[in-house]
Amino acid sequence: IATLEADLQRHVSGEVRFDPYSRALYSTDASIYQIEPVGVVIPRDADDVAAVVTTCAQAGVAVLPRGGGTGLAGQTVNHAVVLDFSKYMHQVVEVNPEEQWARAQPGITLDELNRHLRPHGLHFAPDPTTSSRATVGGGIGNNTCGAHSVLYGKTSDHVKEIGAVLSDGTLVDFGS
Repeated sequence: IATLEADLQRHVSGEVRFDPYSRALYSTDASIYQIEPVGVVIPRDADDVAAVVTTCAQAGVAVLPRGGGTGLAGQTVNHAVVLDFSKYMHQVVEVNPEEQWARAQPGITLDELNRHLRPHGLHFAPDPTTSSRATVGGGIGNNTCGAHSVLYGKTSDHVKEIGAVLSDGTLVDFGS
C-alpha cells in the first residue's frame, strides 16, 4: 500500500490521502454499509483520473469513483482507491442554450448544475431528494431518477455524451 500511495503522489497533482482519518471518512455513504477504502484521491482534472486508473491497474487495485456519497445501496463504498470529484472537478464547462445541452464535470451537484442552467431556460430533469449533495457523476453511475421520473425520465434519458477513462488510462468520449 505504501508503494501505491507513493506512486499516486508522484503522478497526481490532486490530493492523495491514505491516512486512517480519510479512509474512515470515505468508508461510509448514505447506506448501512461500511467498507474502508485502500485510500482516497481527490483529482484536479482528467489527467489525474487517468493517472489514478493507470497506476491502480498496474498495482491490481480497484478504483471507485464517488460523488456525494448519497447512494442508498452501498454504491460508493468498497475496498478500493476512492476518487472523489466533488472538491475540484465540479464546474459547468459549457452551456449551449440553442441546442439545449450543457457539459459539466462529474463532481457538480444536481442543484448547482440547475442553478447554472436556469438563466438559459434549461433544467437537468433527474430530481432525487438528495439533489443538493448528489453529483452528476454519481447520478450517471447509478442512473438517478427522482419523484418526477415518470414525467421527465431518468439520468440516462438526458445524457448525450460521456467523457471517460478506460482501464488503461485512455481518455475517451462515448456518444451517439
